[in-house]
Amino acid sequence: MDTRFADIVQLEVAKSDTTLVAIENAPGMVSVVLMKPGRDISIDELERVSRAISHAFIELYGDDYLPAFEVTSPGLDRVLKTARELDLFAGRFVRVATKESRGPIIGTLGASGGDSLHVTVLGVDRVFDMRQVTKISLWDEILGGACEG
Repeated sequence: MDTRFADIVQLEVAKSDTTLVAIENAPGMVSVVLMKPGRDISIDELERVSRAISHAFIELYGDDYLPAFEVTSPGLDRVLKTARELDLFAGRFVRVATKESRGPIIGTLGASGGDSLHVTVLGVDRVFDMRQVTKISLWDEILGGACEG
């Protein structure tokens, strides 16, 4: 990915009241993933940031170099992969799969500290060894899975 594009994304997101979760490369497309701490992000907010990124990039570099991109929310059942993402989504419902468990563990994501992950399940803080965790994804208590970030 062109570092000029990533720089413009970071600049425009900093001007908005959204938080950058990730800039992800997909075949032929760059996904800019945004969230609003404490609440769902609206389509209007995603569109506003998308237009700002396009405008700023074209102003500086022209539209010939603007990559194909989309601005999205974290999405349904997003897998949390980095320590930063774990920090961003602390306090949200997650679904955790481990090498040891027969089924998923669903609870509220707490602190993660390098080697361990804290998830509150029915009021009890459970600590998981990160080497045993195979997947952490967002979860919605009401919808039973889909959680828009």
